[in-house]
Parts: sequence; C-alpha cells; structure tokens
Amino acid sequence: MQVWLKILAVLALSASATSGPASPPNSYAVSAKLTHAGQSFAEPSAIVLAGKPASIEVSGPDGYKLTLTVSDIAAREIQVVANLDSSHGSMAPTVIVRPGQPASVSIGDLGLELTVSRSDG
Repeated sequence: MQVWLKILAVLALSASATSGPASPPNSYAVSAKLTHAGQSFAEPSAIVLAGKPASIEVSGPDGYKLTLTVSDIAAREIQVVANLDSSHGSMAPTVIVRPGQPASVSIGDLGLELTVSRSDG
C-alpha cells in the first residue's frame, strides 16, 4: 500500500510539473533522485519558486521529506539548498549546479542527485 502512495505522490508532482498552465516566472523545474547504498528509493520532481522553500514529503518504510530552496548565482550557475530527512539518514547540502546537468552529493550511504532547469514562465 505504501508503494502505491509513493507512486501516486510522484505522479502527482510530475503531472503538476509538466501539465497545466506555464510555470511561474522566476521558477525552476527540479528533479531529484534519492539513493541509499547505491539503490534508488525515490525520484521526486517539483516546480520551485526562486528563493522560496518547497517541500516534498512521503511516509512509509522509505519515507522522506525533501526541502529545496533554489536561486540564481550566474547565467550558468544555480544554487540549491537542500534538506533531506529520510528513513535512511539526513543531509543538508548546498549544491551549485549547471542548468540541465545532474549534480550529486553523498554522505555515507545516503545520496542525492539534482537536475535543475530554469522555467521560462
């Protein structure tokens, strides 16, 4: 049952990120991959407004809460302040990414991969 809740949560977030009205100005499309010991346990995505924290939360055995705050640094640099609390551990990295290119960070067995693109609005 928990697996279906996770799938529904990811589908709902994915649908909101890819359908409906255009993304708001000054926003970012963020895709994440959460891993533990090299195995993926979640792949959430969301539209995040510049400078405003956005959270994704899923309960269950592989439950997690991921909070992201995204802001521009330069034309080819975007800063992501992440806070991940999961059943596998926690981390709070600040990552500088290039638009559209995946960047990853890990602490012990816990890993976070982020891909961020600017939305045109």
